[in-house]
Amino acid sequence: MSDYAHTAVSVSEPTPEVVAELLDVVAAYNVDHALSGIEDVIARLRADAEQAAEAREVIRSTPAAVLREALRLRAARIEATR
Repeated sequence: MSDYAHTAVSVSEPTPEVVAELLDVVAAYNVDHALSGIEDVIARLRADAEQAAEAREVIRSTPAAVLREALRLRAARIEATR
């Protein structure tokens, strides 16, 4: 986290210097918040990629007749939502 987040700022006297420090604190928080959000998105993408890899493995070992029926069912479901 930024050094600004730990800086104590007196707001009793809103001088330009104090307001500048407050702006730095807000900016540091926004950057930290954005980085945290990006880390969460990356974690979800990794979990989704793992799930997709597992699904591909199951599909690879599925008999052709089952795959054909699954594709037919999926196409019918997609068509029904249109």
